[in-house]
Amino acid sequence: MSLLARRYTSFSRAGLTGLVTAALLALSTACGGPMDEAAPMDDSAPSLATASAAVETSGALTITTSISVVDTSLERGQTLSASVTYKNNGTTAVTAKNIVLTSRAPGGTHAGGPFYDLTPRITTRTLQPGESVTLTATRVIASADPLGTWEAYPTWEDASSVWRDGSGLAFTVGTGGGTGTSGPWLSGASGTGVASGAFGTWRGTPVTLAATWADNNSASVSLGQLSSSGEYATWQQSLDIAVGAISDTESWASAATGAYDARWRQSLTALKTKWGTRPGTVYIRFAHEMNGDWYPWKVNSSNATAFIAAWKRYRALQKELFPAAKLVFSVNRESVNSGIDWRKTFPGAAYVDVMSVDYYNQYPYVATVTDWNNAIQQTDGYGAPKGLAKHLEFAKSVGLPLAISEWSGNADNGDSPVFIEQMFNFFKTNGGTGAGKVLYESLFNVDRDNGRWILNPNTRMPNSAAKYQQLF
Repeated sequence: MSLLARRYTSFSRAGLTGLVTAALLALSTACGGPMDEAAPMDDSAPSLATASAAVETSGALTITTSISVVDTSLERGQTLSASVTYKNNGTTAVTAKNIVLTSRAPGGTHAGGPFYDLTPRITTRTLQPGESVTLTATRVIASADPLGTWEAYPTWEDASSVWRDGSGLAFTVGTGGGTGTSGPWLSGASGTGVASGAFGTWRGTPVTLAATWADNNSASVSLGQLSSSGEYATWQQSLDIAVGAISDTESWASAATGAYDARWRQSLTALKTKWGTRPGTVYIRFAHEMNGDWYPWKVNSSNATAFIAAWKRYRALQKELFPAAKLVFSVNRESVNSGIDWRKTFPGAAYVDVMSVDYYNQYPYVATVTDWNNAIQQTDGYGAPKGLAKHLEFAKSVGLPLAISEWSGNADNGDSPVFIEQMFNFFKTNGGTGAGKVLYESLFNVDRDNGRWILNPNTRMPNSAAKYQQLF
């Protein structure tokens, strides 16, 4: 039974009192009445909208962190994502039959709906005095949903079956029309069977982008995989190639002064020559995962300024020597031992064509939809994007599309078809070109680390493989 049906079923004189109370609270909010101060907004999330203040409902539960919405300008097929935190500030336990994030379309009302609930919800939860609970939920805007200004708001059902609404936030559902298009994305893979076509045959659809690595000084110049006898000698689709930047005996400080320009020039010239007139686009992931601590080109608080200067030098060379290629700024999903928010190392949208993140099912491991909903909203220890929704949000804020250049499950953690399905749903919802769209993704189907990542063949994650084959 829907939330709407439950609300009508539980409607009574007490329910009417609750509705009147909620209406008065909403009016108080609109008129600037006395309210508890909201938790501060996270400055690291520039597109995040948050209700202006905390709302106390019926003296039982307090909204200590107001409802927040990741994106207040949506199109049909995109995902509404919101969160809210309730706290029991009283002296006795409070039981909530349901805690829900919901939305209403233009013309709808809190009293009569219709209601468009986000999922998941929290059911039959008892909060002890001083205890808090946070709900994060999502809903895909359906193709038939009305256009215009909507409202997202939190509500909870008390032990007397009275629904108590909190203040909400407006968001719009439009038809798009901005830069770029919504729709299909480039679905790619790296590793076993990609170049030969066997992987595409297995999954049932052609691979439209391959990913490969030339991530040391020698490989970045020789580019053996693109030579006449190389793995991708005849590859005609698009290519994501991770190009190493500097060795462990080199530095970003030297790179910033032009010390490695000659090698970078040689690498870019070779890449353009070996690619030739193939129809696909080359995406160059220069210095990929620079926010980790495992590559020679790692970026930290001591060399960030030099890195930015060096990146701009490489960009100038790329525009001169291989202007048809696209330059990709590719981070690990979270920074590791860098001592700096990686967004401070971003050189600016004028020097980047595509944002990218490498995103595996780990830290945290996703086994359920609830796990997924929580994980995609996370930030790392520096406040920078960690969850996939946050990375997409950052890409949109700087006016660039997003790529997921490496992704897969982690067999050491488990076999999670839920992760595969939710990744597919994310791509389908946000696929397209332009700012804040998923331009391409590439499954890391490489047989290494005792089969930790591979889905075909000989996988340790048969359920994930079956789900991938079904969806992709």
